[in-house]
Amino acid sequence: MARKINKKVGFLKRRRCDNCEQKIDYVDYKDVEFLSKYVSGVGAIKPRSTTGACAKDQRKIANAIKRARFMALMPFTKERIRVVKPTTTTNTNKEQQTETK
Repeated sequence: MARKINKKVGFLKRRRCDNCEQKIDYVDYKDVEFLSKYVSGVGAIKPRSTTGACAKDQRKIANAIKRARFMALMPFTKERIRVVKPTTTTNTNKEQQTETK
């Protein structure tokens, strides 16, 4: 998780956000490679618990993703694989019995 226990002192040490450590002030909506790290395979924005971003940066990232989607730089959803179920017929047994007679 985001917290680590320091055994010597006995308090919780909070892990810093990657964006805060790199001192990124502005998240550019045109940087699709950076934003794609924060989007799941289906196309949903990943939560803070999985990305490790602080609340301030998560809001910046979410707004940038929404702008990129609106400007058609990123898709709203990814393409899904369509599975076609086989057709089932209930009268096949009766037809086979009548054909054998």
